[in-house]
Amino acid sequence: MKNYIISLSLLLSLALCTSCASGFLETYSTQGVDEGNVFKTTESAMTALEGTHKLMYYNGDQSQNYMGYETMLVMGDLMGEDLLFGGSTSLFMQSYNWTVHRTITSAMMNYCYKFHYNIVANVNVIIENIDNAAGSQDERDYIKGQALGLRAAMYFNLVRMWSKRYEAGQANTQLGVPLVLDTETSKTPQPRATVEDVYQAINDDLDQAISLLGSATKRSTKMHLNQSVANGLKSRVALTQGQWEEAARYARAARTTDYALSPTIFTETPSRFCDQSNTEWMWGTKRIKAEDEGFSSLQVFFGNTDAVTSRNGPKCIYNSLYHRISDTDKRKGMFAATAAIANSEAFVPPSPTTKLPAYYNNKYMVPDHSSPQVDCPYMRVSEMYLIEAEAAARLGRDADAQQTLYELIVTRDPQYTKSVQTGPALLDEILLHRRIELWGEGFRFFDLKRMGDPLVRDKPAILPDGKTENSNHNIAWATAATMQIPADDPRWQFLFSDDELNNNPHIIQND
Repeated sequence: MKNYIISLSLLLSLALCTSCASGFLETYSTQGVDEGNVFKTTESAMTALEGTHKLMYYNGDQSQNYMGYETMLVMGDLMGEDLLFGGSTSLFMQSYNWTVHRTITSAMMNYCYKFHYNIVANVNVIIENIDNAAGSQDERDYIKGQALGLRAAMYFNLVRMWSKRYEAGQANTQLGVPLVLDTETSKTPQPRATVEDVYQAINDDLDQAISLLGSATKRSTKMHLNQSVANGLKSRVALTQGQWEEAARYARAARTTDYALSPTIFTETPSRFCDQSNTEWMWGTKRIKAEDEGFSSLQVFFGNTDAVTSRNGPKCIYNSLYHRISDTDKRKGMFAATAAIANSEAFVPPSPTTKLPAYYNNKYMVPDHSSPQVDCPYMRVSEMYLIEAEAAARLGRDADAQQTLYELIVTRDPQYTKSVQTGPALLDEILLHRRIELWGEGFRFFDLKRMGDPLVRDKPAILPDGKTENSNHNIAWATAATMQIPADDPRWQFLFSDDELNNNPHIIQND
């Protein structure tokens, strides 16, 4: 692996993040500062960690679709079937039609790869140095636990994007991604570790993070990781590995009394899914409006901001999915069944002149169309209910799965009654609610891949009167090649960029 990618100095991140780390930068020069000063105390080490947190969404005056972790969330849904373009626009269209991640000269693909390893490089320095920082043990544990959790989250993304899926019960010797777990390793190019080895490293980090964050300092913002977030990450990983008992256990541990399901989360106006103070949010960004990042956030692409990409390319729900949502379900109200409804007073357009299509979404409603400096959810407690319910169903514990699902869905649909389905039918019901609940939050591509399901975008919608309606995916933008993609197709793996191939002789390219 190219040394530039994985050994970026922690101080480079701090130099990029002047607004979030100004306290440190006013004290020390950004040139030639040694790590001994950065980690002299837990206070200065926390400033370094804050800089890394900001890198999770920092744009740095690049193209507006270069927005850190939120870029991966946008791609994660545009590469599925449930979210689609309702108009033609350039940004992210190549993700929607599955070309950008298969183009080795793509700047976007190169950015996605470097983003993850940049975060890894930063947290590696923190992990190696924090134990000797002056301060309380709680503070050291809090910083180190977060760094380990972030590293696990980055590798979890990397291995799911650049590798074949994990198969439970198999050796999983298929090639994963390079493992760089210390600054010494970063000095030389590394080969691809196996998928099993990458997942082992992820789980080791999360186990340590859960332990360290158990008695650590209470966090001041949901941008920080705490023990419940680490448990949530562990449940995601276990679900992907088909370790159902662990997935259920960690999901239940994650949904502590710090969080509460909100009956109004899908109906709040004038803004929703833009504020981490919501009781359901476990982890997410906390943007400061004064730190203007321009039109660069998930809400710019999926919401109703006054940006060209929002006006020209409004995002819609797959009509086949929309018509499976109960009429009494509050989540259905986020979508317009017809263009007339989309352009009525019931919906808030990106601008007064925007003409919206049928099935337009208003999930990410911003309070100020001219300023998308709003928070973005990385993890919500409802996901934990869904993980626990799915895992229980796969274990054959139908009663547990029914009850867990009921506790969540009754807050979305007051007329919902506890499911009487069992076996595969119950699992299908849970997975349907997962698609509805987490729509637009970055999960669908990864869910299809972990379950070994094909991508199907041309399934007709079944209307209330029993008639059918053709898929609302526009073949001119999706292209015929992505209307159906088999589960075993090589396109489920991202290709390594020419930059990585040119600088790391050990990299073996994907098919």
